[in-house]
Amino acid sequence: MSKKVKAISLLMLCLILLLTACAPAESAAQESNDSGEASVESEYAKRITIGRLGDAAYLDPNQAVGVAEITITQQIYEGLVKASEDCKSIVPALASDWTISKDALVYTFNLRPDIKFSDGSAVTGADWEWSLIRARDAETSGYRFAAEPIESVESDGKTVVITLKEPSASFLGNLCMFNLTLGSKAHWDAVGEQTYAQQPLGTGPYMLKEWNKEENILLVKNPYYWREGIPFTEELNYKVVGDDNTRSLQLQSGDIDIMMDVPFSMVSQIETSQNVKIHTFPSTQIRYFILNTTQAPLDNQKVRQAIGMAIDKQELADIVTSGFGKPAESLLSDTQIQWFFDDLAYNEYDVDAAKALLDEAGYPDGVEFTISVRSGSQVYEQVAVMLKSQLAKAGINVELEMLERASLSEKYQTLSHEATILQWVDDFPDPSGIMGWTIDYDQCHAWYTGLNDEDLDQFNAAANVELDLEKRMEMYDEIQQRIYDNANVIPLFSNAFVWASSDKVENLKVTPFYVQITDNLKMKK
Repeated sequence: MSKKVKAISLLMLCLILLLTACAPAESAAQESNDSGEASVESEYAKRITIGRLGDAAYLDPNQAVGVAEITITQQIYEGLVKASEDCKSIVPALASDWTISKDALVYTFNLRPDIKFSDGSAVTGADWEWSLIRARDAETSGYRFAAEPIESVESDGKTVVITLKEPSASFLGNLCMFNLTLGSKAHWDAVGEQTYAQQPLGTGPYMLKEWNKEENILLVKNPYYWREGIPFTEELNYKVVGDDNTRSLQLQSGDIDIMMDVPFSMVSQIETSQNVKIHTFPSTQIRYFILNTTQAPLDNQKVRQAIGMAIDKQELADIVTSGFGKPAESLLSDTQIQWFFDDLAYNEYDVDAAKALLDEAGYPDGVEFTISVRSGSQVYEQVAVMLKSQLAKAGINVELEMLERASLSEKYQTLSHEATILQWVDDFPDPSGIMGWTIDYDQCHAWYTGLNDEDLDQFNAAANVELDLEKRMEMYDEIQQRIYDNANVIPLFSNAFVWASSDKVENLKVTPFYVQITDNLKMKK
């Protein structure tokens, strides 16, 4: 896609955002119409049980690092704005509308009236000021980059006025992030940080009722939710079932009603089961090979590049995703059309060239390292086994280490791993999210690779504040190329989201940003 076409596409997106921001009343009317379905509630189950791979470690949006935490906090907490269901625009949430000053430094949000937390307490201006500044300053803030542009926050309870340190091209999108949501300062003051992370209090459609660690999280309908009649289903029970096969069997037996993240290899088997159906959703998900550059031989860029050349991504995508995915070269999902660099210069799969590069790097006899992999997931395990087989052809010998989620997380967060396999799903319609996570060393050691590329870091920061649209797109093209050349994060393949459910489940929705839309989720008895 040409730069001109990209610019026109983004201009259209901006117009959509403007029109959307000016039409909250229409959205509210639609929400009200949706709520009318509650009149037939007796036909439907009170509780829906959702089987998932792992438990959350905490339910504080400022500490949310992985899907296990984010999935739940998105039901409990809300922000000023959010991404639309198709993830192509930004729509009102707790703010009804907003204005941006001509110098792009001051954002003024008008709040919806009478918003309450799920315990019935009223939202105050102090809650907004505390929540947004905490996202910027708290030591636990894992996605601080989204809040870093903030200079100050002022709120009188009716408006929220955010002043930025400097113009930020992505800031409105940043506010869609799960960590820039509204929490209760009074609750935090009363219980302290550790308890707050276990006892969340937000304004979202659901609130926490029960949490049995490594077993289940039971959410119940927020009685004070501002959207009348939403959500439809009284209770969502997120049940931890750490093994894919067990989760599938429980779906077929009726022990769970929805199965998140169906392994692609199990789709055909599940499809043949009675009273079960498969759901596929467009996604921004990409799986990545993460190489720790602080440990030899992965501290050698040529070794990392040789590893990339020795991976047959087409074979990975074909076999692992069973037709639900395709190879990926850029760090960025092609779902982000305006920002995806489709002219990326990359090396084709070439085992002989990989061997030659290893020789040039000083490893004529090949290299060895360990891939630490999350256990219990067929996808991760299958990818790891295939990588081991493919890399061996180039003289790259790999040991596999299967770890539980918590152990693996601790290992890569402390840079004590050598390599691992992770995934990313975008959170808002702008490239700065994954770029910040991958490049900013202070965020997470450049996505647990330990690569401290100060020049790239500064260039990425400049791209985030560049307001000239075409120039900004060119900068992100260069960033995608430089990340590819660094080869510390190697994209493997992108894929659709695949879930399964009882055929009694209705209105199951998952956005390309992996947000489960539960407004009208329901299940017949």
